[in-house]
Amino acid sequence: MRPSRRFYYAAATLFAIAAIALMPLRWIVGASIPEKSMLAASGADGTIWSGRVYDVQLGKLGIGTLDAGIQPLALFLGRGGFWFEQPATAGLPGFRGQVSKGLGSVSAEGWNGSVPVAEILPGFPTAQLEFDNVSVSYSAGKCRTASGSVRLKPEGPLFAALGVDAGLMGRVRCEAGDLLLPLASASAMERVELRISADGRYRATVQLQQPGAEIAPMLSLAGFAPIAGGYRKSGKGRFW
Repeated sequence: MRPSRRFYYAAATLFAIAAIALMPLRWIVGASIPEKSMLAASGADGTIWSGRVYDVQLGKLGIGTLDAGIQPLALFLGRGGFWFEQPATAGLPGFRGQVSKGLGSVSAEGWNGSVPVAEILPGFPTAQLEFDNVSVSYSAGKCRTASGSVRLKPEGPLFAALGVDAGLMGRVRCEAGDLLLPLASASAMERVELRISADGRYRATVQLQQPGAEIAPMLSLAGFAPIAGGYRKSGKGRFW
């Protein structure tokens, strides 16, 4: 007795499902990162549902190695989406969240954890940026929704002298089409404004009000310019 046509259809369907389920994550990573993108990775292994991406770099952000996989729900909604997680280790709190992209839109959901921001913010040679349930969506080239809070924890003798060991905090929001991170210390004498546009470009301004005269040489050495009542330093760049 020869197998029926229905049998062949079922076998072909099962084969296709198995092929998709076992598809290597490195194929998707390689296809989804444009050649001239600021996003880069040294490699990936595992399947598209659960794998690992090595040495992830977003512009100057060295994020490190991430566990990652495709979001099935996003596929059903017509969007390409990934979850990612960097497990906590000794001295590092870890980092996790989701990223999805649809027609003319991109979003980040539920970002929690910490990433280094060395050489990105002007005047901050080394720092950690901590995310607390941060979600952001862009569409048609503009920031549409943003929620959650961020803490910037600077490191080094300059900021120890300023007494901002607890960091600078703020809630993210959309403003004039950009994602805005308005951060301030507990005294509000130290402020950072970071704006990120949909194309990945960012602008950052650091302003220090009435710092002690004894640290003025340190500020000048760090590139801060004197203004009325304090010091300021600005910079710009691109994340992706």
